Amino acid sequence: MPSKKAFPTALLLFALTNLALYGLFHQKGLPQAKILDLSALHRANYEARQEGPWIWWVLRAYLGQPQTPDLAILGSSQMGSAIFSAEAEHRFEALDTTDQREVTRLTDAVQKLNGRAPKVFNLSMGGAMVSDHYLVAKTLFSGKEKPKAVVIGVNPRDFLDNDLPAASATDAFYFLSSYVDIENLAPVSFDGFFNLLDYKLKKHLPLKQVNTICKGNEPPSLANIATFTNPEGKGTLEKRKSQPLATQVLQAISGSAGDIRQGTWRVPAQPPFSFVDNSREYLRRYKRTNPPCLTGQKAYFHALLAYLKAQDIKVIVVGMPSMESNRHILPASFWTTFKQYLHDETVASGASFVDLFGDQRFVITDYLDTVHLNRFGGAKLISAIAGELNKRPDITAIMPAAAQSQSESPVDVQLSAGQQKQWH
Repeated sequence: MPSKKAFPTALLLFALTNLALYGLFHQKGLPQAKILDLSALHRANYEARQEGPWIWWVLRAYLGQPQTPDLAILGSSQMGSAIFSAEAEHRFEALDTTDQREVTRLTDAVQKLNGRAPKVFNLSMGGAMVSDHYLVAKTLFSGKEKPKAVVIGVNPRDFLDNDLPAASATDAFYFLSSYVDIENLAPVSFDGFFNLLDYKLKKHLPLKQVNTICKGNEPPSLANIATFTNPEGKGTLEKRKSQPLATQVLQAISGSAGDIRQGTWRVPAQPPFSFVDNSREYLRRYKRTNPPCLTGQKAYFHALLAYLKAQDIKVIVVGMPSMESNRHILPASFWTTFKQYLHDETVASGASFVDLFGDQRFVITDYLDTVHLNRFGGAKLISAIAGELNKRPDITAIMPAAAQSQSESPVDVQLSAGQQKQWH
């Protein structure tokens, strides 16, 4: 039987070890704030295997560019489906969603309107919440790599997904939280007191920081970690059986769980029409209009807008279109409050809000399912975003002028009658 003195002794040793480490850290100026740069990403075990989670691929693609983009796009799979589908058609080639994230279609659309040619990068990720946008922005936009402007696509799911217990449950949070100071947001980031306490202990107890210090700036591994976007904690994805085309496109965009290899998920240039009814999924996601995660996501949205303003990054927030059947899952009272909230928060930060939630330009043949746009819907969305950018002289003025030799876009932003006929 264990001695009655065992627990007090262990507690004393624990306290003395932390005290000794604190003195060592204080003497040597450790631990220092971690910095995520391209070299740190290359030191991750994902680099040697050339496979990893979506958050690793997205950050690697952004930091690996030869030129910092003028405009960055943040959003979840709803933004991703529209942008990737329209961009693949624009380039006449299948796009690898791991690293082919430049949006030339939006560049060309803006150029046609005002002669400016911003370099555009797509940072959207499947399953991303507003808290993930904040972490990505804080990680990437704090130095010379920051864009001049940001477009943020939002929808109700980004705030109130009933499958999400808390902001800390996502891949992006696990991967990036050690690089970002979230002390003020910690109380709304964790599911329950003990998870918050664990975060506090890891942050402030020296003994809990030893492993982090030894690894330096190297990001953590998500292997075998169950998260919101990878609930089974899967590693490398195995080859899947043949599936309907719409499902394949959505998986390529929306972040299937597990580590991804280049070439695994590609968005085709001109897929035939295919539609999936995902209403049952959203009945579950929207079961309650005020789930526990909502308070935290609102706090992160406020922090995101405040941070971008402090960085002098111009912002347009876009309420993303979805089908009427999807919007009607949520009551009319919710939509009234939600849209007013988005408008007020956005305008208060000096940004502009564009409400496309129920925009009549988007019809059923523009969708892969009840929320995700296909290449035709994506073309309409890009056209709308270009129009909104053109309304902002403060954004237009800081975008680079198009080179004289730049050729006309091979695919017009507006849909042709021939394209429309393909869907009927």
